[in-house]
Amino acid sequence: MNAPAENAATRTLEAGFQLDELRIDPRAGEARGPGGCEKLDPKVMDVLVVLAQHAGQVVLREDLLSRMWPNVVVTDEVLSRCIYELRRQLSQAGGSERYKEMIETIPKRGYRLIGDVIPAPDPPSTSPPLRPKWRVPALIAAAAAVALLLIVFGWRVADSPADSHSLPAASAMNSIAVLPFVDMSEGQDQGYFSDGIAEEILNRLAQSGELRVIARTSSFSLRDRSLDVAEIARRLNVTHVLEGSVRKAGDRIRITAQLISAADSSHLWSDTFDRGLDDVFSVQDEIATSVATALQITLGGGTPKGRMPASVEAYESFLKGEFFYHRRSPGDVERSVTYFKEAISIDSRYARAWAALAGAYSYLSWDGVHLDKELQRLQGEAALKAVELDSRLAVAHSRLAQFYGETSDGKKAEEHHRIAMTLDPDEPMVLAGGVSFDEGDFDKAIAIQRRIVSRDPLNSGARQNLAVVLLADGRFDEAMSEYRSVLELNPDVGLDVEIELVRIHVLQGRDAEAYAAVTRMPDGKYRDHGLALLYRAPDHRAEADAALARLIRRRREAADSIVGGVMDEIRLAEVQAFRGLTEEAFATLARKKDALERGPDSERPVVSYFQIEASVSPFLKALHSDPRWAALIS
Repeated sequence: MNAPAENAATRTLEAGFQLDELRIDPRAGEARGPGGCEKLDPKVMDVLVVLAQHAGQVVLREDLLSRMWPNVVVTDEVLSRCIYELRRQLSQAGGSERYKEMIETIPKRGYRLIGDVIPAPDPPSTSPPLRPKWRVPALIAAAAAVALLLIVFGWRVADSPADSHSLPAASAMNSIAVLPFVDMSEGQDQGYFSDGIAEEILNRLAQSGELRVIARTSSFSLRDRSLDVAEIARRLNVTHVLEGSVRKAGDRIRITAQLISAADSSHLWSDTFDRGLDDVFSVQDEIATSVATALQITLGGGTPKGRMPASVEAYESFLKGEFFYHRRSPGDVERSVTYFKEAISIDSRYARAWAALAGAYSYLSWDGVHLDKELQRLQGEAALKAVELDSRLAVAHSRLAQFYGETSDGKKAEEHHRIAMTLDPDEPMVLAGGVSFDEGDFDKAIAIQRRIVSRDPLNSGARQNLAVVLLADGRFDEAMSEYRSVLELNPDVGLDVEIELVRIHVLQGRDAEAYAAVTRMPDGKYRDHGLALLYRAPDHRAEADAALARLIRRRREAADSIVGGVMDEIRLAEVQAFRGLTEEAFATLARKKDALERGPDSERPVVSYFQIEASVSPFLKALHSDPRWAALIS
């Protein structure tokens, strides 16, 4: 669609339009239908207007992200939650679940609105009702996949401040969410800078052991949601909220900040700082100190987040790199490398930029199938440089531990992970690297994951990791609750999580619920896996046997891919083990592991992934007492 036509269409739809039986009024932010009137958040309405403008066409995720949140760090989860709210509110206004299916997810691409859109004041559409469609599952949230792959098989958590893992109850300690500061600059092009300032204040406050600070992922996800302080505090389970704005013009900045009590929305402290750009670092410290004073807490000593760079120019380049690294639209991580290297060229001793560069190289080095050895080499060099420049920087040690873990040097990986835990036990990446399953110490793994979720409650990846270890430990009801939270936060995970709910029903012996859920799934491997597990139910034995036969046939017909189908093979072995077919299960697992080990060195990381997934499977526990199991996961 060309620009003039698109602008005209946008103006027409902004005046209102009909979607099936729904009357959409963008100016009022309302959707009216047989089920009543729903008030949509501005961003949710904006997304609906764009989808309606291109009804029947695929709108790419990156286009929606760049259009809805220009020059702002926004993760895919923010858009996913926006889509979730849109589906939920359309179905409520329409009085029917079929409205949810009108927003179709196109895996790895974007979304499509299915239905006739008629601009006002044309009469309502008389098209026949749409039949419900199955939402095709997207990939599991990147955060969940990365966190699981970062677990180094055989790590143990050192005795450190984090080993207590017990968090004071929310009511027993102050807690705070630092919201992204609003970019008030004339060109509205300093989002990376205002976000960076908010994050630095967040990092400084996180040094206090007397304050629970919500992670950036969750607090920044509420950007532009038109929520009051009470609602933000409820969603994040905090007692206080810090918000502010940044206006940058030339070499001058104006930063305003206000600390608000969630109990009564009163302002405990507020101030405005008019300074030169070179004073930005001191302003960040002043704000953090003022907040600490208002809350009657002390800030910890030391600088676990590392020293500030020698120049504002290096800092700005670093913030731009962080912007693109966190946004993760196509090509963004590559762009982050450019800015991290730019920051280093300005200040070669900027350890945080070196650590961030190592993280970007790690992300780019492995696409889940092949490993780029040159990028991995650069990853190691950057991580080593970061530690060399600042041995007190926790994330530098964590990035180096990640490198050694990915290159199968578990001893060095554990050494640097221990150091990182001592320096900054609340750093999300440090915590994620401390999850261990090697000695069956699921209590410790669960405690760590709960600690992560406590600080990042709206991160679906964090909750999914918690669900994985809860399920592995047999805490089925708790795992079910977490998986349902994952679906609420990020509906795009789709069948990847829905099948886990089926599996939990089976483990609980609730075959009727499992069968009802699995038969709502479309034909394919997920449905067959769920059905094959239901062999104990007399009424479904024939279906279960037929599903197992299809799983085996699909495996035999698939191309002989060395790294492909890891989870498919594990799922087949799970069915076999659950049915008591021990020999067949071991044969399936051994065949896959052998194929992975015979592959080129560049594909060896998949072996660890295979072993991790097998080790946490509750359906394979029956195999653990067999001597062959130890050899399989060694």
